[in-house]
Amino acid sequence: MRGRTNMRALSRGKSRLHQSGVSLIEVLVSTLILAIGLVGVAGMQALALHNNQEAQMRSHASALAYDLADRMRNNVAAANAGVYDPATASASSTCYTPSGCAMGDMARDDMQRWLTNVAATLPMGAGFVCIDSTPDDGTDAGNPQCDGNGTLFAVKVWWDNDHDGQISVTAPNVERLTISFLP
Repeated sequence: MRGRTNMRALSRGKSRLHQSGVSLIEVLVSTLILAIGLVGVAGMQALALHNNQEAQMRSHASALAYDLADRMRNNVAAANAGVYDPATASASSTCYTPSGCAMGDMARDDMQRWLTNVAATLPMGAGFVCIDSTPDDGTDAGNPQCDGNGTLFAVKVWWDNDHDGQISVTAPNVERLTISFLP
């Protein structure tokens, strides 16, 4: 019986010699797989952060566009008279006093405050409002491509979403939001 025990012990010793270093290789492979997985998770986190920022900018642009639409709906006579013109926007200190101001002054003040909010809220933010039958055009506030046709007002907002110093209006990186409405 002792002979058998010694043979087993001897065969166990030989297999241990052949397996030395296998555990280390397994640990290294597992560490490599874990590292690749963590890099993938970090990449997904960065993409999620970018998409969240993009959604936040679009949400701000939407809120700003609807803010101006609401201001124009509250001052329909000035909107229909074409007083909500970015070129004539100017602040009026009398509009927020008990005596108030005329509808044209209110429209110019609304426009000035709105343009200031757009510039302060969005990176490279710019906006324009006009009557436009084809509202989904225009490359920036300097070239809004308003045709003056129809009865719908278009509020157009541009911003630099990817912080590259340029405003893009082509897919996949559209940095323009447009709403159309009747006052």
